[in-house]
Amino acid sequence: MNKLKEYLLCLLFPVFFSPVQSQPAIDTIKYSIQQKPAIVGKFGTRNSFVNNNRAQVLGIQLGLNYGNKIRFGIGYNQLYSASSLFDKKIFYQNNNNITNMANANLQLMYFSVWAEYVYYKNHQWQLSIPFQIGMGRAYYKYNVNNEIKTADENLIFVYEPAVSIEYKIIKWLGIGTDIGFRFIATNYKQLNEKLNSPTYAFKLLIYYNEIYNYLKKKNESRM
Repeated sequence: MNKLKEYLLCLLFPVFFSPVQSQPAIDTIKYSIQQKPAIVGKFGTRNSFVNNNRAQVLGIQLGLNYGNKIRFGIGYNQLYSASSLFDKKIFYQNNNNITNMANANLQLMYFSVWAEYVYYKNHQWQLSIPFQIGMGRAYYKYNVNNEIKTADENLIFVYEPAVSIEYKIIKWLGIGTDIGFRFIATNYKQLNEKLNSPTYAFKLLIYYNEIYNYLKKKNESRM
């Protein structure tokens, strides 16, 4: 089972991240995934662009953390701030065969598998290399007589590499930033051009494990 996890993690990390491909890093991965894992979860939004306008994507991740070095799991992502700037005009025929027009809202959602390698860590700084590969759909949604219709629906494939930096201000509180890029492949060339985008996020970090350990030690000292 450990061998299977080693091969899976080595395959998951992008080949162009040369630090991950070095022998010390491979040895670190092999050692880390032999440790007892802890459950890890993330929830937040990241900024990107659609048609050169800022758009937020909501992301939820759940996975396992091995030795605070290797993390991987599954996730769900969805376009969160669907601005009217992303709307598209849809022409349709009503029941009387009269052509009408409606504004259709852009929708984007995909499931993903993700992994993260902590490349450098000390008592204050952490540098990691996260990425995710996903599959989902993008389409336009509009309303006709209170009935939801869809148009230009496409299956999408997503690849999002990034670099993440965290700085611990105090033991249980920190700040951080993620910088990456979203590559999307579909059969709809115009949609690809709209959705391929840099991504970035600024984070306020609360280290719940540090709070838990502090409260646990404090409670034990009272006993």
